[in-house]
Amino acid sequence: MAIATQALIDAGAVVPMLIGGEWSPSFTSGLRDVTNPVNDRVIAQIAYGGADEADAAADSAADAFRSWSNTSTRYRSDILRRTYELLLERAEAIGYILSLESGKLLPEAIGEIRFSAEYFRWFSEEIRRPQGEVFASEDQSRRQISISRPIGVAATLTPWNFPVSIQARKVAPALAAGCTVVARPSEKAPLAVAEVFRALVDAGIPKGVVNLIYGPASPQSNALIDHESVEVISFTGSTAVGSALMKRASARIVKCALELGGDAPFIIFSDADIDRAIQGLQIAKFRNNGQSCIAANRVFVASSIMDQVCDRLGKLTEAMSVGDPLGGEPVDLGPLIDQSRLREVDKIVREATSAGAYFLGGEPKMCDGPNYYRPGFLVNVAEECQLAREEVFGPVAGVFSFDDEEEVIERSNRTSMGLAGYAYTSDQGRIWRLSERIEVGILGINHPLPSVVYSPMGGLKRSGLGREGAHDGLAEYQETKYVSIGVEGL
Repeated sequence: MAIATQALIDAGAVVPMLIGGEWSPSFTSGLRDVTNPVNDRVIAQIAYGGADEADAAADSAADAFRSWSNTSTRYRSDILRRTYELLLERAEAIGYILSLESGKLLPEAIGEIRFSAEYFRWFSEEIRRPQGEVFASEDQSRRQISISRPIGVAATLTPWNFPVSIQARKVAPALAAGCTVVARPSEKAPLAVAEVFRALVDAGIPKGVVNLIYGPASPQSNALIDHESVEVISFTGSTAVGSALMKRASARIVKCALELGGDAPFIIFSDADIDRAIQGLQIAKFRNNGQSCIAANRVFVASSIMDQVCDRLGKLTEAMSVGDPLGGEPVDLGPLIDQSRLREVDKIVREATSAGAYFLGGEPKMCDGPNYYRPGFLVNVAEECQLAREEVFGPVAGVFSFDDEEEVIERSNRTSMGLAGYAYTSDQGRIWRLSERIEVGILGINHPLPSVVYSPMGGLKRSGLGREGAHDGLAEYQETKYVSIGVEGL
């Protein structure tokens, strides 16, 4: 049986917003097409709102906050647990929709849904663990405690590259903490996100506790920041946009939790297991067609193994196939999300090749399509080129040699970003030195997939503020109240 969004797609109906517990097909900014990046064909239309819908959703969330924030942790936990179960049951169907709208490989898309479900499971358990603290009093006439309370309405603003998992790691802890939510996903990949909210509704969440809106980013984000009941903005996206949101939020002293851009180094030392490092780099670079904030961006290889690694990387990409993830034939990569992303990646590559860089290996097998881009690694990249200095957000990376550990640490840290990094080495002392000195919030050593729901994820420097996942992620939606109690008779 088709899930709701797939049924709407099949029927040519408008995918609605969720405001105040009602699925609303109304709109103020016209309908918005959602396209398949394989061929740019329209696969659905969404109800596209504006500031009015953002205000209405925030009003609804504010009304619901009064009761939701006072529910028991057991009640909230049970709803989150049921949401987890529903997402697992529907993972393949939702994953298909996600692949269709984003160009992800189908196994990756299904995996994202299952990973997203884990956030609801983990936070359903975390909220039932002790919250707050009892202090060791130095005054026998008083006792002091701290308690955690939900901060208020949370606005969750998310991009298109991991649309479901990024919403899940914001929405699940917000709901667990007792906050209500207004979510605005990217209009480029909104359909699978709608199914997460359907799962929440089907799990029994009360009306108004979760709201889902679509519309132009700036008007809706601004309306939410300015709304008197919104107390926390959780945003994942570019550093430039995050900075603008933070500036506007400062007018009302609204809390900001920001996961922003990255420029991840990937270091292969001479003592590394090269097979393992190459396999790890393939995942860290090409997952989601290279469109990941934590994707390997600058590959540093020890000089003594540079030729060997470059030969392997050339053969790796030459053997890859690029095509339709749902076309029936297995492929290694799908398309980029749209023409604007393809043009930006191509601009970065053209600048590098004009300055003398070149791809390792021959052309991979490429299908025809508007948004496909050649994956690969480039060498002889000039240090002043964007490929050597900034995030690519596509399936290409520069490869650079280094001579010693001190040098590669300095070069890895030579960026204003500090989201993620990777290193492959067998030296146990070096592992600890890298852990302490590489300036990133997420470091994968000898493995390419550091993200887990029970660990705190976030960036250093201009890559963000706050953490998602683990108890740190729950704390983003809580405020601490200190209570001092006078006692007698002791």
